Amino acid sequence: MKSFLTGFILALCLVSCSPEQEPPPPAVANAAAGKVIVEVNCTGCHAPDGRGKTAEIPNLAAQPADYLENAMHAYGEGGRHHAALQDLFAGFSDSDIQNISAYFSGLPPLQAEAGIETAYREGAEAGAYCTGCHGEHGVSTTAGIPSLAGQQPAYLIMATQEYARGDRGHAEKAEMLQGLGEVDIENMAMYFASQAPEPREAPPFGDPVAGEPLTAICGSCHGARGVSLDPLVPSLAGQEPVYLVNSIRAYRDEERSHEDMVTDRTDAEIESIAAYYSIQAAGSAVEPGEQAAQVIEKCQRCHGRAAGDSNMVVPVLNSQKKGYLLRVMKQYRDGERGSSMMHKMSSGYSDELLEEIAAHYASQPAD
Repeated sequence: MKSFLTGFILALCLVSCSPEQEPPPPAVANAAAGKVIVEVNCTGCHAPDGRGKTAEIPNLAAQPADYLENAMHAYGEGGRHHAALQDLFAGFSDSDIQNISAYFSGLPPLQAEAGIETAYREGAEAGAYCTGCHGEHGVSTTAGIPSLAGQQPAYLIMATQEYARGDRGHAEKAEMLQGLGEVDIENMAMYFASQAPEPREAPPFGDPVAGEPLTAICGSCHGARGVSLDPLVPSLAGQEPVYLVNSIRAYRDEERSHEDMVTDRTDAEIESIAAYYSIQAAGSAVEPGEQAAQVIEKCQRCHGRAAGDSNMVVPVLNSQKKGYLLRVMKQYRDGERGSSMMHKMSSGYSDELLEEIAAHYASQPAD
């Protein structure tokens, strides 16, 4: 009995004196296994090279593995809201997610999209359809023909699409626009919006001084001095004056439909309103490169770091889909994605500025 107790105590001592057991080594990610999972579950939206199949589906090729893992876990746990992805990733094990991340992160970077400079050049080419009537660079010098320069790009896109569909009752213009695709129209709108016309001289009719107080109600939609801040409301500043007179009269006489537009203005008052707006400074609605460059510099403080340079887990933005970037940045700005820091940083950014930022990153080659 004594020898048994001695042996038992000795065994306890040996256990207590032995070094702590090492934790099991982390599982090694298996990119080949991840490829199999991707081919079965992900190819409906993502091509084998990691490219998103539509403009709003992100590219996953060469994204940091840690970022991809965090994103998939967030979908599976409900931290990111996407019904289909929540169901998909809720059924994957940690090992599955690690293997998928290894597969996508190991793919070669994708070729960048055309940059903002290319979009503006192509917009100028598409705009050649319009300059015969609307003037060089969209600055009209023909009485009754509106200028396009400096106009809100979203408004130009909407109006051009309506003409192309025939909704605005201009058969000749509808036929002319049939050769333009959706991207052509968007590029053309951005090109004209970036143009800044020279100030006009006062027209030979109306009184600009008398017209200013008459624009008090107009300013609630069209902005101070006719410079609209609403992307779907046209700017009136610097517009061709005869066109303004004709348009305002058409609204007054209900030849154009718009509830509560001008209803009681005389012809003389309308001419003064047009005279006032026509001589107002009309800068470009989009400033390519300037403000966007400042914002991009801030973005680069996090997204420009090489993988492993810091403890932050952030996605690579270079060579990402423009449409996807634009959608996500709008969601952050509008508080629809759960990042208070990103919301605060982008809360004052316009759609046009976000589009420039998205176009910049989409055009950059991945490292």
